[in-house]
Amino acid sequence: MSAPSSPTPPSPASAGSPSDEIEQLKLANHYLRVALDQVTEGVIMLDAGPFDGSGPRVLYSNVPVACLVGVEPGKGLRGLHLADLVSSERDVVALLGALKDAAEGGAAECQAQIQTFYSRGSRYCTWRVKALHNSMKRLLNFTITVQPVPNEFTLQTTPLKPQHKEKEEDLEVQSERLRIENLAAMAQGIAHDVNNLLGPITAQLSFIMPQIEQHSELGQTLETVLTAVKRAKQFTSQVVKAAKSKSSTLQPTDLREIIKDTVRLAQAGSNVQVRMKLADDLKRAMADPTKVTQVMQNLVLNGMQSMPSGGFMDVEARNVDIRLGQDPALQPGPYIEMVVRDRGSGIAPENLARLFNESFTTKADGNGIGLTTCKRHIDEHHGAIRVSSTLRVGTEFRLYLPAITEITPVQPTQPMAPRPSTAPLRTGKGSVLIVDDEMHIRNIATLILKKCGYDVFECDNGETAARSYQNAFRSGKPFDVVLMDLTLKGGMEGLETSRAIWKFDPGARIIVSSGSVTEDVQRTFLDQGFFATLPKPYEAGELSEAIFNAVNAPDAVMA
Repeated sequence: MSAPSSPTPPSPASAGSPSDEIEQLKLANHYLRVALDQVTEGVIMLDAGPFDGSGPRVLYSNVPVACLVGVEPGKGLRGLHLADLVSSERDVVALLGALKDAAEGGAAECQAQIQTFYSRGSRYCTWRVKALHNSMKRLLNFTITVQPVPNEFTLQTTPLKPQHKEKEEDLEVQSERLRIENLAAMAQGIAHDVNNLLGPITAQLSFIMPQIEQHSELGQTLETVLTAVKRAKQFTSQVVKAAKSKSSTLQPTDLREIIKDTVRLAQAGSNVQVRMKLADDLKRAMADPTKVTQVMQNLVLNGMQSMPSGGFMDVEARNVDIRLGQDPALQPGPYIEMVVRDRGSGIAPENLARLFNESFTTKADGNGIGLTTCKRHIDEHHGAIRVSSTLRVGTEFRLYLPAITEITPVQPTQPMAPRPSTAPLRTGKGSVLIVDDEMHIRNIATLILKKCGYDVFECDNGETAARSYQNAFRSGKPFDVVLMDLTLKGGMEGLETSRAIWKFDPGARIIVSSGSVTEDVQRTFLDQGFFATLPKPYEAGELSEAIFNAVNAPDAVMA
């Protein structure tokens, strides 16, 4: 979610224009701000002001810190001095001391009370300060992350001295951290754009599939495509979570289904045949299904790429027990062993030891992070990944994931009738205003909602949307619901537009929809007054369900 004060992304400059680089920088800055509003920590940027008196002035604050202190995200804390953010002189001294330490050593940390404007109270927080210097070692500004302290009785009110050997070394470390943070923000921006691209595809496929014979060749092909799009959505969500350093959500996972889906998608259009051998009594694993899918997809596709002339691959899964002392990397207990074996070009012996290093790749267009990511994901599950290979014979990967012992193994069942891949459409009556700057998304959403029986109106910018809502309200025929995209280009953004509508009509029912909406921040939007959230890409059934619920909800819901 982006605060309204953030600059909206400009329209791309024409090819070859002298201002093209400036426009691209503006666009990158916009997505950086969008990403900063998605993190869970409060972020405050200060100028390089004085280290005494009221302290430096706030240049920028993100949405989470605005919610923490109780101010409007659109206004934020911009313009306030450091002393205005805390509740006591002691806290001012602690923070100024941390700023001085960070200016000298690159980073520092302290604990102090942040002022909450809604209750005139305060909350103890950990303040992590990072100083940004230019190549001439001149101080440019400070970035502070703020997190409430869970236990207020174990606080340190004096700044922690930064641990460093030399200032130059700390500056290099700080520069590397800043680079990683910028890459994480860029990754979130890219994930947002990918979700927007997937939006029309997902909605269109889910809309037309019920109209096609399910068991026909075309129906099965579209089913495969839609499944691939859903996987892509899961992966973009995983990118956002990884960029935020959020812990994985582990759940009992049926690896048989993951393997079958992965192989089915990978084989589409390939000249490589995959032979699966999956144990009927395969146990479940406590795992993150998206990450395990990503690992399997990476290994299977790598194997296929090593066999350009086609052939056979093997994918196997079985239950194994690791005894005490049997494996130095695994704790004793039950595991699921998965094997991916290709008959491709193989890997040279001198390269095997480097295979999981991030900077290593043998592909001309590779970046070396695929297998590194696989190993990281498996390590997070307290498992292991092993590889053996022979040149011109093939490569074998063996994965080990801890099995769940208290759950009955998954037993093979009789074939069941295929479940519908998409939710059914909910029909209704009412008027809907769609606000989105992506024409294809507006068009398919309009088509779906008209099919469901709604009167639909479209806007591609915030100013027109606010004006259209006001005109409809004055005419006595207000819109029943507004579907609002967050990142509108060329003017008012979605949050700012929504506030303009609420200022005119506090009871307006607005559903926020964006490629940046994740499960972690949905509650934030609901707390700000949005009726519901609809993350992109959404299916036709999900769209119709959200609109139906908003149109037919009792007024008490909006209180």
